[in-house]
Amino acid sequence: MTHAPHEVYKSALKEANLSYGTESLMLLAVTIDVEEEGLFGGQYQERDAPVENVSRLGLLDNVFREFGIRPTLLVSYQAARTARNRELLAEWRDKWDGEIGAHLHHWNTPPIVPLPYPQPADSELMPQDLLAAKLDTLLDSITAMGVNATSFRMGRFNLGPRMLAVLEKSPITTDSSIAPMRKDPAGPDHLIAPTDPYIPDAGRVYAAGNSAIVEVPITVVPVVRQFRSLAGRLDGGTLVSKKTLGWFSKNLASLPAQPMLTGLRRLKAAVELHRRRGGRVLTVYFHSSELMPGGCPKHQTRADVDRFVEKLRQYFSWLRKGVISESVTLAEVGQRYRSPDASSM
Repeated sequence: MTHAPHEVYKSALKEANLSYGTESLMLLAVTIDVEEEGLFGGQYQERDAPVENVSRLGLLDNVFREFGIRPTLLVSYQAARTARNRELLAEWRDKWDGEIGAHLHHWNTPPIVPLPYPQPADSELMPQDLLAAKLDTLLDSITAMGVNATSFRMGRFNLGPRMLAVLEKSPITTDSSIAPMRKDPAGPDHLIAPTDPYIPDAGRVYAAGNSAIVEVPITVVPVVRQFRSLAGRLDGGTLVSKKTLGWFSKNLASLPAQPMLTGLRRLKAAVELHRRRGGRVLTVYFHSSELMPGGCPKHQTRADVDRFVEKLRQYFSWLRKGVISESVTLAEVGQRYRSPDASSM
């Protein structure tokens, strides 16, 4: 029994084969959560949170220019509140031909209202008008840099029906707050969400529907193709607890195409599985704080950060050799998905 996960991964790697088959090339959407320090320490200051890490985005310049990466910089209120950061972000957006979008940390974006829950609380526990006010504050801070943001990501992927309803009444048209194969007992349930872009359902954000928003999930693929249907049957039953199902899905049953979460070989396996199963968009994310020594547990030194940047360079180099057709921003993914000829994606 102890060899089962190993055998499952061997099967997945065999299916991926780490080769360039005849499948269609994919679009690449690179997204960066540009935010204050605090993510990995569990403590976010409500006012004047430190944002030293934002300046470290410059470490990506050579890699982005070498491989033509056009990132979407999803900026939090705390990161956008200083004039210096606004200047830097606008400069990099122009230099990389990228996009600036919005990243809502609903726990420390004004207005700050005391709630009877420990922070960061599930957004579904917050009043909808409070979420709307926080989004307005965030969008106003981004407008101060001359940007009308249309792309969005919720902090900690904490998107539920309540926040989706807020987005539908806002200027946001493209969201990337869904993390497939993830189930948080105290937060969002995206366990059986699609891996490719879709139009979400108003009441079930993880399922297709008729919202005005285009959802662009981060790319996390099930190791076994049939896992989603099996998980859907097990979820809510008595055979497996929600906590166990969530842990198994995150740690054993999925392969993330995310450079902070796994090594280069498994990154390639995740990408190839996604492509061979018909994937059209590869959505990658990481955090600005991961570029600062001490900004996350895995990157305690400058050498750690340098190794991460080198991993990105190798990853993008491999992707450019026959896996992706071009690098696009989140808003462009949304525009192409809404176009009369969606096959243009």
